Amino acid sequence: MTFHDTRQMFPALPAGGEVLFKGLADATRPVEDLTISEWSDRYRVVSAESGSPWPGPFKTERVPYLREPQDCLHPDHPARRVTARWAAQLGKSTAIENWFCFIVDQAPGSMMITLPTLEEATKFNRIKLQPTIEATPRVSHKVVPVNSRDEQSSTTFYKRFAGGFCQIVNAGSSKGLQMVSIKYLAMDEVTGYPKDVDGRGSPRDQARARQKMYGDLAKEWQGSTPGTAGECAVTADFEAGDRRYYYIPCPHCGMFQPLFFEQMHGADAGKDLPVHFKCLNCNEAIVDGHKTEMLSRGVWIATRVREGEPKVPQIIAPEEIGTWECDPCEGRCLGWQPSYHLWAAYAPKERFADIWTRAEAAEGDTTKRRVFCQQDLAEPYDPGSAEVDHEQIVETARLNPVVSRAIPREAGLLVSTADIQGYGIKWACFAIGPNSQRWLIDREVFEGAPDQSDEPWIALADALARKYPGAGGLERSIDLSGVDSGWATQRVYRFCSGRPNVYALDGREKQAVAWLGTPTSQAIVDEYKRKIARVQLYPVNAYDVKTEVMAGLANFVQGKDANGRWPRNTFQIAADLCDEELALELTAERLVDPEEELRKAVNRRARDLISPKAKKEWKKIGGRKNDWFDVTVYAFALAWYLETKLRLTQERWSELLLDVHGQPAAPDLFTVAAEDPFHKKEQPKMSLAELSRALNK
Repeated sequence: MTFHDTRQMFPALPAGGEVLFKGLADATRPVEDLTISEWSDRYRVVSAESGSPWPGPFKTERVPYLREPQDCLHPDHPARRVTARWAAQLGKSTAIENWFCFIVDQAPGSMMITLPTLEEATKFNRIKLQPTIEATPRVSHKVVPVNSRDEQSSTTFYKRFAGGFCQIVNAGSSKGLQMVSIKYLAMDEVTGYPKDVDGRGSPRDQARARQKMYGDLAKEWQGSTPGTAGECAVTADFEAGDRRYYYIPCPHCGMFQPLFFEQMHGADAGKDLPVHFKCLNCNEAIVDGHKTEMLSRGVWIATRVREGEPKVPQIIAPEEIGTWECDPCEGRCLGWQPSYHLWAAYAPKERFADIWTRAEAAEGDTTKRRVFCQQDLAEPYDPGSAEVDHEQIVETARLNPVVSRAIPREAGLLVSTADIQGYGIKWACFAIGPNSQRWLIDREVFEGAPDQSDEPWIALADALARKYPGAGGLERSIDLSGVDSGWATQRVYRFCSGRPNVYALDGREKQAVAWLGTPTSQAIVDEYKRKIARVQLYPVNAYDVKTEVMAGLANFVQGKDANGRWPRNTFQIAADLCDEELALELTAERLVDPEEELRKAVNRRARDLISPKAKKEWKKIGGRKNDWFDVTVYAFALAWYLETKLRLTQERWSELLLDVHGQPAAPDLFTVAAEDPFHKKEQPKMSLAELSRALNK
């Protein structure tokens, strides 16, 4: 067959010379020199499956604060590590997606994306990364498709492309953090990482160790909402960097300034103003409608300065902004890695009024306060030492009209708890109301050695059978009780085993978990150590509960607001039940940094060996008992358990209060919070009989 015969058989086949020279022309064409933001604006496509409010071509102008941080990830940029301590839903994951696409198309290499859990890693791929790959033509043909039958194909957790790969790993498993060398490392929500994995240490350190072979050519992105003060990894790296804040111009005077929560003000009907910010310079109102223009003109300003240098001002005139603006890793920022702080007020779709509502709901509620600090303010949650003077508690209780051994009109549930000591049993009863209101209405000490004598146990059993009158004269029994099992454990188990509404309790020091944990079955043994029965032991995760107790006491001492209402989460004490002994024991613990004194005592070189991330701990003040404090902590945990189990909405609380007192609740009882304090979904009505059955399940 001749050449001419071949041409006649395949007339559509292009000429070889044309193919050759076209390939040579393509190979010699200069590579586009684009920043990551420029590349994203030109080629990135946002998938509709991602849940983004802006599907279609990606536009950095919608989130202008993202431009500088993600551009620091370019291979030619001098930055080695980028830290973003940002609130939720501000684009931390978006930066990773943009970076991945840029790497595939422009700078192929080995990449690792680390998520806190396996579930999060799976969700990131399914909702964000894979839809992005499929929606972006520039990279879709370069990433090998997923094919379970082909070992050379991509998978859920492994993306293969020419010149590199991307491995998506779970921070809870050291296997994914080993063996490979990584040039590009993206870590998302690092505060959710475990402190140690498989005995090999921090997953962050393990992941970073994968970059050693690349030295200064390696790149790292670390984006996360913060955790708890003293042990927040992203905050530690933010403070170690150049500490950049996003300065935006006032729409009225043009002065540049970062927004802080302290500038936020509630709606002013008299001036026809919604929730707004006040400019630090001209005091004019900044509202939601100003946000788009302000963000588009915003500038990242590094606020960290060296010793002896002038501090960066909070207000900068437009003509002086260039004086303080500094590119990452250059000029006065040389030697520091770029670190960025951003909170919810900067989110393009976030309304100021929604932030204000969440802030109000968090007042006096430690759980919501933690979420607001971390997810909205992008600040580490610091429960603080919550010091309350015991004398102030006694003085406030002396003037408090609450009557002991009666259910306050605002309360609908009763819980009681007992702390076992060598000399006797300390027992107290608490009334529980909506909006985290609690009252101490009864307490007593039953003397006698609990491990030897039956008398204190008989007295405790009699106390648990007490009934208390409500505002309408109706009586109510105690709904749920608990007994600490730390002392005379077997006697506690035997006492609780035959009483379905009396729980054996075990205090723990866990935080950010359910206040009353999942019970475990414990054996009851006789004098010969033979198992004769079993009892359910409930762990009380006391770390956060103690914070709630101290906050409740602080609100009690602070008193009512201008409208004559107690703040959310107020712990009130009847006058005849409060004395100096009780107040001293209620304030017998402080939340402290366990290494603070050590830092003060050692020299500077030795101080460097002490971890700056030491977890704060609750410590007992020397010389003080904390028995009544423990009793109260257990009671708050039981109250939380009841409120959660019964799913008490405002409507259910109203019905419960009517059943307990035989009369409607006070008209302003639920005006403390604008929303349901426990669950946002409306629940079906439940009668008192149904409540009782639920308690006995």
